[in-house]
Amino acid sequence: MFYLATIADTIRVPPSQFAHGDAKSLTDAISRKFPGRTIMDVGMVISLFDVLTVGSALIHAGDGSAHFEIVFRVVVFKPFVGEIIEGKVTECSSEGIRISLEFFDNIVVPYYNIFEPNHYDSKKRRWVWDDHKNGDEEEEEDTEAPDEDDELEIKKGDVVRFSVDTLKFKDNSYSVKGVHSNETTMDSKSATNGLPVRKRTESFEGTPSFAEGAIHSSSTAGGKRPNCEMTILGSIKQDGLGSPEWWAGEEEEEDEDAMEE
Repeated sequence: MFYLATIADTIRVPPSQFAHGDAKSLTDAISRKFPGRTIMDVGMVISLFDVLTVGSALIHAGDGSAHFEIVFRVVVFKPFVGEIIEGKVTECSSEGIRISLEFFDNIVVPYYNIFEPNHYDSKKRRWVWDDHKNGDEEEEEDTEAPDEDDELEIKKGDVVRFSVDTLKFKDNSYSVKGVHSNETTMDSKSATNGLPVRKRTESFEGTPSFAEGAIHSSSTAGGKRPNCEMTILGSIKQDGLGSPEWWAGEEEEEDEDAMEE
């Protein structure tokens, strides 16, 4: 879920920051620029970890600021396909469920990735897993309405577990020719030898280059950040996923069996 990424960038330090010293001025500049920002195919930056190398300061004509070529490492959030994560439901609709991790909100569980059979209760804005219909008796013979207290539901505010089904990155580049989109998708369905495959579409000029293991962030020159976003599509179609309360009884039984053994 979290890992370290090495980034190479040019950091600008204005004259007003010179009195603070190079080290503090650079770390402050990085902390203002990168945390909360999503980098294409890398993930969302959480915080600065450490600084590896700092080049000599350059002052450009007409600009009193110092420009440093710097290589540093940041803590990045990027879950892998198949990873199990726990979050809180922020919205339920007929299209699916939106989930938040507090620091990251762009998580969606589409309606087709929810346990079946199911139905969406538009009045109470909740999803219900119709587990009571999975018995041996046919549905036609079950005329008694299920007890609402026994329904397995997911609603706003609930804590749920989900697996990462698809990871998408989308980067929009703006030029005189218009907006160019660059999209990368990693999902479990296109896996090869058990590993997800990265699929890229609509490449465009200005895609971040990679050299010597460092990500060069030159696309942010001039203070303009590329409009990059990361979207996680989740799934709750496996045992143990959904509301932890659904599986509390089974987990207790497994613990008791393990203790007996």
